Amino acid sequence: MIRLSPIPTPFHVAVALAALTASGLTDEPAPIKIAGMDAETAKAWWSFQPITVPVVPEVVSETGEMQNDIDRFILERLNREGVKATLATDRRTLIRRASYDLTGLPPTADEVDAFLADASPGAFPKVIERLLASPHYGEHWGRHWLDVVRYADTAGENTDRPLPHIWRYRNWVFEALNRDLPFDEFARLQIAGDILRSEASGDAYAEGIVATGYLALARRFGHDSDKDIHLMHEDVIDNLGKAFLGLALGCARCHDHKYDPVTATDYYALYGIFASSRFSFAGCEAKGAPRDLAPLLAPDEADALTRPWRERREEFEARLNEIADRSRQLEGRLKSEMPAAMTLLAADNVAEGGSVTFSALESRSLDRVEVRKGEILQLAVSPRGSHGADSTRVEWEIAELGGEGRRWNVADLISDLPAGNPHQGKGGAQWCFLDLKDGAAFLPEKLDAIDGKDALKGWRNGDTPSVFANTSDEPVAVWTTLPPHSFFVHPGPEDPVVVAWISPCDADLTLAGKVSDAHPGDGDGVAFRLEHIASVKAGPALLAIGELSLEQQTLLRARDANIAPTSPVAFAVVEDEGKDVRLQLRGDPEQPGENVPRRWLSAFGGHPVNGGSGRRDLAEWIVRNPLSTRVIVNRIWLGHFGQGLVRTPNDFGARGETPVYPELLEWLGARFEKDGRSLKSLHRLIMNSAAYQRASTPNDTDPENRLLSHFARRRLAAEEIRDTLLVVGGHLDSTPAEAHPFPPESTWTFTQHAPFNAVYDNNKLSAYQMVQRQRRHPFLALFDGADPNASTPERQTTTAPTQALFFLNDPFFHTQATLLEASLMDLSDDSARLRRLFRTTLQREPSTTENDWAATFLASYPGTPEEKWSACVRMILASNEFLYLD
Repeated sequence: MIRLSPIPTPFHVAVALAALTASGLTDEPAPIKIAGMDAETAKAWWSFQPITVPVVPEVVSETGEMQNDIDRFILERLNREGVKATLATDRRTLIRRASYDLTGLPPTADEVDAFLADASPGAFPKVIERLLASPHYGEHWGRHWLDVVRYADTAGENTDRPLPHIWRYRNWVFEALNRDLPFDEFARLQIAGDILRSEASGDAYAEGIVATGYLALARRFGHDSDKDIHLMHEDVIDNLGKAFLGLALGCARCHDHKYDPVTATDYYALYGIFASSRFSFAGCEAKGAPRDLAPLLAPDEADALTRPWRERREEFEARLNEIADRSRQLEGRLKSEMPAAMTLLAADNVAEGGSVTFSALESRSLDRVEVRKGEILQLAVSPRGSHGADSTRVEWEIAELGGEGRRWNVADLISDLPAGNPHQGKGGAQWCFLDLKDGAAFLPEKLDAIDGKDALKGWRNGDTPSVFANTSDEPVAVWTTLPPHSFFVHPGPEDPVVVAWISPCDADLTLAGKVSDAHPGDGDGVAFRLEHIASVKAGPALLAIGELSLEQQTLLRARDANIAPTSPVAFAVVEDEGKDVRLQLRGDPEQPGENVPRRWLSAFGGHPVNGGSGRRDLAEWIVRNPLSTRVIVNRIWLGHFGQGLVRTPNDFGARGETPVYPELLEWLGARFEKDGRSLKSLHRLIMNSAAYQRASTPNDTDPENRLLSHFARRRLAAEEIRDTLLVVGGHLDSTPAEAHPFPPESTWTFTQHAPFNAVYDNNKLSAYQMVQRQRRHPFLALFDGADPNASTPERQTTTAPTQALFFLNDPFFHTQATLLEASLMDLSDDSARLRRLFRTTLQREPSTTENDWAATFLASYPGTPEEKWSACVRMILASNEFLYLD
């Protein structure tokens, strides 16, 4: 019978005294309490103590059960409890175990063969070094860390908006672990990287920003995330406590922690630290687009990047100002000429759906209008009471009396209307299309198609005013039906659109035309005026303004094409104004209480922040706290053995379990710190132990394997199953991924009733799959992937009918099976095919019994050879040996 009573420590004594005092069985006074734990118990609590170096037990073993000091601690306990350790596993199982444990991928058959053939004492350490050097190490163990910090690619508020830049944090985690960044620096950068690297440049500066994605990926809540910011801060504080300290700090939001020495004022002291930091905003239904994304260039680098653009921009602006000054001078000259020279020839209102032919005003004539070269005839069309459906067809002809008998018609402009504004007409005449709202402004924007209709071309200023034409010989249906080969204008909301003709000669002219409402529906039609500007200076002045307008448009296009270079950005956290916050009574921000200075937890000294937000201080307090060492060492142990030395990896407080091997945890913590907090060194130490290399044969005297008498068999994790299927199908793209193909931010219209939802199918490693908070990836959900809404310190393993159905019906599974089957059919005989199948999937040779089974199965299964082998492949891929790790 296993006895799990821990060795008495001051912590246990304190707990016993507290229990006796509370029951009235002693005369001791009630101890002073810090939240849910009395001060003496908190002071002596096992996980709060400094890391010590315990004496390694002296244990003798003659059966190969001991390879390093880890085994001495375990064997001493096993001997004391009367439990026998299992022997070492076979080498094929060991390399398969190591490969999955370090990279999440199976070894190749050739790698297994090489290991089996290497009889040297250093054979397995060489395997470990090769796996630690693989880029897949960082991806696999980075995924473990992402589980703990509840990584997701969406925000979690009621529309679950995408986080297009958070992938940089994910990839940073993978890269940091691959280069074995010391864990204390790994932690510091995630909490305060922007501050720690504020004086750096280049990649070092960017790393400091990207690493704070840990804080920024906190879940957002509600319809307006800004209004529910207190919930985001709770998520930050709660995860910070669990991930780094193994303490449930979030429990103190509404009241003092009921079990651990964490007070509500402790909680709001930390809250103030994060309230003094600026978090990237993901957007929400109430406020739309993201904001406060953090540039990845240092300020001086950003300045150097944009300086050439700014200097060029200033040059453009100076030239445009010169053009504007000259245009104003010319417009002033033109205006000075117009009052005396302006003659109104015709004017009328056009009723809704109606047409009006030019008709001279009293004392005016359209049959003979004397003009000189440079004078202007202009038609101005204006809105009446309502602006909107004011598309207006214009028919206008100017004919010379005598002389050469020349004619000018707006219909002549239709075929090449976008050629220019001013537009060169026949016989030296110039046509101008103007907006008179602010002087004589030429319509600047050329339209080679309107509403997707290539037959519609024209000019405009904004939406209106505009001049356009149907160049087709067929009617075109848009907002209304436009007749073929016709010329139109549309006035602005308050100002006329003008078609002006500049005379190329001295002549007597006759004028004829018609103005028609081409889009009935606004109820009041339009108005027009036909005017003669009898000044020979007017035309040249207008053309000069037109030339300046062309030059201005050229400059504007060049200026706008000179796009400002932008710094890449990250979804991150940066410093803001330092400020304390008030305690929220019962966790309600609408009930403010006392002001709480920013500081560290009172149980650990309550030290005040030293300026700024306090995140730099917080990072240092955390990495110097012995909890951070114990917690990460326990997580690494859990990743190899399936259970931690402390079986509650996120809770090292009063509600958590005490370590099964307390001295071993201390020794590992001390060794971890001595080795510079290198995670890879810790992997080496653990994997080179006999405890890690044991067989998975169950032990009747240790059925739950709490004492680690044998290795715990486990099912592959969801990501491992998917990636292994891709490997055996020859379809895995093992190159790193970056951003997901989210829709552009400008198109987001997500609501609580139509939130973002997507699954992006690809052949990348599962560590790079898009993780959505509200609707989990179907495969990862089916096989117990991490919940991105909460810290997942260890994966659960369920058995459900839908998992079996996956192997029967899922298209992804069948695709990989078909790819593997096709590779088998390249071989000529069934024996070679079965050998390749087993070596590819199980990394071993088939046994004689399995050869006989396959021959019988293939002979009896109906169908073509391809169908027979496809069924055989599916059976192996659904087998326990394929899906479980011994």
